[in-house]
Amino acid sequence: MGISNEMLAAKVEEIAEHVIHMRRALHRIPELAFCEEKTAAYIAEQLDKIGIPYQKGVAKTGVVALIEAKNAEKTLLIRADMDALPMDEKKDCEFSSIHAGRMHACGHDAHTAVLLGAAEILWQLKEHLSCNVKLLFQPAEEGVGGALPMIEEGVMENPTVTAALALHVMNDAKVGTVALKPDGIMACPDEFDLKVIGKGGHAAYPELCINPISVVSEIVLAFSELANKLNRPERPVVISVCGVQAGTTAHNIIPETAQILGTVRLYDKTIRAEIPGLLEEIIREKAEKYGARYEWDYRLMYPPLINDEAMTKEVSRLLSEILGEEQVGVCKASMGGEDFAYFTERVPGVYFNLGTGNAEKGIDMPLHSPDFKIDEDALKIGVLAFCKVALEYK
Repeated sequence: MGISNEMLAAKVEEIAEHVIHMRRALHRIPELAFCEEKTAAYIAEQLDKIGIPYQKGVAKTGVVALIEAKNAEKTLLIRADMDALPMDEKKDCEFSSIHAGRMHACGHDAHTAVLLGAAEILWQLKEHLSCNVKLLFQPAEEGVGGALPMIEEGVMENPTVTAALALHVMNDAKVGTVALKPDGIMACPDEFDLKVIGKGGHAAYPELCINPISVVSEIVLAFSELANKLNRPERPVVISVCGVQAGTTAHNIIPETAQILGTVRLYDKTIRAEIPGLLEEIIREKAEKYGARYEWDYRLMYPPLINDEAMTKEVSRLLSEILGEEQVGVCKASMGGEDFAYFTERVPGVYFNLGTGNAEKGIDMPLHSPDFKIDEDALKIGVLAFCKVALEYK
């Protein structure tokens, strides 16, 4: 006998307050990338209470648990990131961060609590599972990237993962809703640093100098022109210069060096392979024009996050069945980055948005805001979604 939607919803309702309690406990102890010791200990404590076997210390602070199904040929990995951001929280609730300069401003506390809630229910219903469920609590999603180190330490094996699932809270979506789409959903967040080396001197005698600021100015404009040339609605390209620094604060000194840093965001793999060379071609041309030298560093970061088309269609169907068709929407592609992409590079995967906004409660702050909050009613929707997909995955 299978588990009906009504039975599953009732089970989720039973633990809804506990999931909120876990989220608040985690919210109080935010920790940065690869430093999530208290967070990992809390996760282990909850898994011990449930009785699920797990491994700690994967990629330093990651936790991996496994619910095995009888005669299962497939394994679904469900991932929750668990790191916080280096920022202060506006303290206006009883469970605000107790760690100065640390805050769960991106909802990873909610992701972790949702996965722990799903773990409890799926453990109770393991006799109804057709697949193994690997519960992955990942460190360091913010910036550094913990997904690839976990993969390199073997989380995709024993048993072999055949599909992956994750969610992210979103305050620009109404509580109770979810949204997803096939194909590209998050861009690659590649980075670059450029140092232009000219010849410094007195500002009154520019003919005796090579002003690196002039070189950098032309490069920045040319980068913008390149982005406009490459950009298409079906394959967006963003090239953003986010920092400029020169070696002086005086009004009458031309500096010897000027530096810029920035990011490139896109989905198209062909353009991604070409763009470091296209950017350096611009740099070389402008530097030679002025007689300057340069140092160039372009770093490939996370790959684009691509949702598998067939799996997205099936997950959308399942979520419509359990939540109602009117609660399941199509999200927009984002130019943000997400290292869940390393999982979807290797197996079919789906990353979906969980609506946590509620304008009536004043909950509409964006991610990474010091007063970021969520409508906690959304947590049970996330648990329900994870459980429904896991129970139906064959």
